[in-house]
Amino acid sequence: MTHTVPTAAITAIQAPELQIIRKPQALNMLGISKSNFHNKLNQGLLPKAIALGANSVGYFKHELTAVLVAMATGKSQDEIKALVKSLVEQRQQLAA
Repeated sequence: MTHTVPTAAITAIQAPELQIIRKPQALNMLGISKSNFHNKLNQGLLPKAIALGANSVGYFKHELTAVLVAMATGKSQDEIKALVKSLVEQRQQLAA
């Protein structure tokens, strides 16, 4: 007996849960200072913010979680930069 899973169910499982957090929440989640946060952004060690409006930005929680896990597991800065680049590229696929 074979069971099939509807395509919509597969897509829902594979797509990350899209939750946007603001900078204070991101700082709290990562446990770093504002200056360290901005240094990491400028070095490519954190994904850039997304525009939410004319004067507001946010960060995808799943992207910051992935970077946090990479840092916690001892990944090198080059590996984290590659991860960040990949995460930002994946944003294009979210719209598809």
